[in-house]
Amino acid sequence: MSGSKIQTAEIVLPSGNLNETVSFFSDKVGFQLESIYPADDPTEAIMYGFGLRIHFKKDDSIHPGTISIAGAKSNNLTAPNGTLIQFHEPNGSYILPEGNQSIQYSRLMEGQWKIGRAGMEYRDLIPDRYGGRFIASHIRILKAGPVSDYVHFHKIRFQMIFCNKGWAKLVYEDQGSPFIFQAGDCVLQPPEIRHQVLENSDGFEVVEISSPASHMTCTDPKSNLPTGETKPDRNYNGQNFIHHIAKKAKWRPCRYPGFEKQDFGFYPATNGLARVSVVRSLEQSKSTLETQNGEFHFIFLINGKLNIQIDQKNTFSLNTGDSITIPGGMDYSMIECPIGSKFLEILFLRNVT
Repeated sequence: MSGSKIQTAEIVLPSGNLNETVSFFSDKVGFQLESIYPADDPTEAIMYGFGLRIHFKKDDSIHPGTISIAGAKSNNLTAPNGTLIQFHEPNGSYILPEGNQSIQYSRLMEGQWKIGRAGMEYRDLIPDRYGGRFIASHIRILKAGPVSDYVHFHKIRFQMIFCNKGWAKLVYEDQGSPFIFQAGDCVLQPPEIRHQVLENSDGFEVVEISSPASHMTCTDPKSNLPTGETKPDRNYNGQNFIHHIAKKAKWRPCRYPGFEKQDFGFYPATNGLARVSVVRSLEQSKSTLETQNGEFHFIFLINGKLNIQIDQKNTFSLNTGDSITIPGGMDYSMIECPIGSKFLEILFLRNVT
């Protein structure tokens, strides 16, 4: 198609009874008739509406299709030609399922890697997706070089990326020049912030947490990054961009006795939605019995070993690269965590210190 002069594009649907179909799409859906021919016995018509051009033809072999229209409140309709017309609320952000909580225990040695977007390999850390409410992915790119990524954004409630191994060069909308994102660093990607992965090292790995599990990734070919501006306090749909740099962060006391943490500053940046931190063991000892009643609690073991007892009866042994979710309302404690072991912890609940 390179070099061709494309003037218009359209979707082709069967006409059925052309007069009835044209009247239906005009009167009930809101399309406008653009052209119809031949005049003496019409067999084709072109209509336009909602940014969509439809070419109706008398051809029963054409699939009747589905047209989805956002922003209109109405029951779904079926046109005389068989086309389904679906109406829905504008999907400016996402649809958040009611969800459900369960213990999801993922082991690196038993995981399956699948090829995902832009050639990246994905390992699913929460197979049941918490009823569609959350997704956690272990993502890797084995070979160094430029990434076949493009400027894009996500329609999400929450999204963060933690660099587990290696490094990558990233660039974000209104956040200055491209920067190196390396092991131990983390970024909070606010809803719909434009961004792009430019290149990576050998063995680059991240852990990505998003809510909801199913969300839309949209390209933005009109945006050029970097934008040439730096707006550290810019609000993106109620959240701020955060780039946690591990080498510059301080270790502080943690609620678990015998542990300390680096807090990433996500709680104020997400308006109280989530707390994220890296926790490490200072001594070989058990933690106190803990309980949380939030909607999401996820732990990914960065290195070392961690045994977690849940409900005072089930013990799960985590080695490097393993992860677990702890449902709200269940007691848990760290019963073994050798000195220097580190884990990534994500909490969706209020008033946690």
